[in-house]
Amino acid sequence: GHMAASTAVAPVENGAAPAVAHKRTFAQRHSELIKHFPSTMGVDDFMGRVEVALAGFGFTGDNTIAMTNLCRDEVTQVLKDKIEAIFGSSFNTNGLGGVLTCGVTGMKAGLSHSPVCNGGRERYVFFAFPHIAINSEGEMGALSRPGRPKQSCACGALLAILNAFKVDGVEKSCKVPGVHDPLDPELTILQQRLARRVRYEKLDVSKLDLPGLTSVAERTITDDLEYLIEKAVDPAVADYAVITGVQIHNWGKELSASGDASIEFVAPAKCYTVVNGLKTYIDLPQVPALSPRQIQT
Repeated sequence: GHMAASTAVAPVENGAAPAVAHKRTFAQRHSELIKHFPSTMGVDDFMGRVEVALAGFGFTGDNTIAMTNLCRDEVTQVLKDKIEAIFGSSFNTNGLGGVLTCGVTGMKAGLSHSPVCNGGRERYVFFAFPHIAINSEGEMGALSRPGRPKQSCACGALLAILNAFKVDGVEKSCKVPGVHDPLDPELTILQQRLARRVRYEKLDVSKLDLPGLTSVAERTITDDLEYLIEKAVDPAVADYAVITGVQIHNWGKELSASGDASIEFVAPAKCYTVVNGLKTYIDLPQVPALSPRQIQT
């Protein structure tokens, strides 16, 4: 099952540090995260499966351009680096909280840079991930940043929106699409998109927590992405893949040699390819995991 596959990377993720009694193992930390995001796997495990699965449908670093849509936060760079290690430089549509504000023109601009292969076909892979920090002690939203005292948080934009929903209710944020604060375009667009989604899903705001709102953000951003793809991509001339989920920063509370290791996880959500117009869903947990040797390299 995917538990076994995901925890198989434990010895590598923890590095060679000697076991200290109080340190929580990869497996313990993983089992804590799957309570909130059941599909969670280590980021290298996730990227290995994605690379293997996409190669099976003809998407490789030589013939594909990646489009990454992450939060603007610098800590999201870890995932972008791993995507680019496979697909080369990616077109970036980052927005606050992962909100998609590039629009159809922005999307088409990125796609126009793709390699053109046999018979003139193009290939794109779309990655879209909001993110959350859940530290090694299980604290929600908590993130230690290098050189910065006290705990910081991620995702700050989602946390601010969650608080606004709790204080003012969701209705107040349900604006007509396109209405935003010119001094704060991305946050206010994200807030009204999430508010409308929460209302549409009939969620109880009093029970909504940060993992819950992060999952709402993933569904909203995935929908927005698919809508933009529909407007910007012609499946007659291009094949594409969509890979979405939540990026999870499971960092040590103390960024010190004696503290817990900082580990990156991903909770995959949607994963499918559209080749010659035919959509195929990929079940990442069923894709063979990399061996520890492959992960080591």
